[in-house]
Amino acid sequence: MEVRPHIEKVIATVLLSLLLIACILLPVWCPVPRLGPAEPVSFSGDTVVCAIAVDDRPLTPEGLVAGLNIELIRRCAAADSFDVRFVRPLPGDRVRDSLAAGRYDLAVMPADSLGELEVESMEAAGDGVVWALAPLHGSKADSLERWLARFMETEDYISEEERFTCVRNPRRAFENGRRIYRISPYDVTVRAAARELQWDWRLLAALIYTESKYSLTAESRRGAFGLMQIVPEEGERDALLDPLNNLEHGKAHIKRLQRLFRNRGVEPGEDLEHIVIAAYNAGEGRVTDLMTLAEHVGLDPTSWESIREVIPMLAEHTDSIETVARGSFRGDETLAYVDSVFTFYNLYKEILR
Repeated sequence: MEVRPHIEKVIATVLLSLLLIACILLPVWCPVPRLGPAEPVSFSGDTVVCAIAVDDRPLTPEGLVAGLNIELIRRCAAADSFDVRFVRPLPGDRVRDSLAAGRYDLAVMPADSLGELEVESMEAAGDGVVWALAPLHGSKADSLERWLARFMETEDYISEEERFTCVRNPRRAFENGRRIYRISPYDVTVRAAARELQWDWRLLAALIYTESKYSLTAESRRGAFGLMQIVPEEGERDALLDPLNNLEHGKAHIKRLQRLFRNRGVEPGEDLEHIVIAAYNAGEGRVTDLMTLAEHVGLDPTSWESIREVIPMLAEHTDSIETVARGSFRGDETLAYVDSVFTFYNLYKEILR
């Protein structure tokens, strides 16, 4: 009669041992899913042609949608060891038809633009934005979608999303008493470019904000494109989607203008900054005419205030001034442009921590 408690104790000990063993071995038999890199998308070794058929939406809650999706695709390309060439479809290009025909491998586009086209697509960054694959790459859809979904759950994605939604109207931020910690997703590159120009980086940031509100897809009626509104050479337009490339072109143009006006006697400082920024908007020829006119009427041609003073004169008939090469010029837009750049510059100095 005394044996039973002993047997029960042995059984309990055995069961407890088995439970401990199960706890140790269970993760081996049934691994717990962990967030980590998805399997390769299998574009490896290829050059993927990716159409950017959405626009940035600066100063909205969605922010720089095109820029964010370009960054995500670059991340995917780095993870899967493939090259990517971004293209901006021209007006009239039916992206879905080009995708169906295989002229694009991948397109970032509005979901409602797909129509009845049956291709593999997945939700991406931005309201109603998808990544759509050309039919010949349909087999890659599952792995691409898993990579994107997993990445969008990471801290890295949260950080990127914050970067691409950070652009604020500086005037409104100042009026609301807001402080900002960054101006744009491209602050590091802007700072580096400004050092080469020997400018306060906030001045260059203000010029870019005035030009494009930091939109990679901004395009003017005259065909100027991207962050710094560069007029592309033939075949160069798509390359200007790269923010580094666009900023490099803009920086090089400003450096050339600096040399040009220094050679005309303008000393480094505020006068040179104002004159260069005016030329960035109106063109160096117009500003050269203004300097010539200032000298013609007895003013200092190297002073921005003198140039500002003669702008109304150049709006009138100038045939009697032989040295004015380009005729009359209504400079209201250029004056407003220069004033805007320096207004935003001063606001950035106030609100940037």
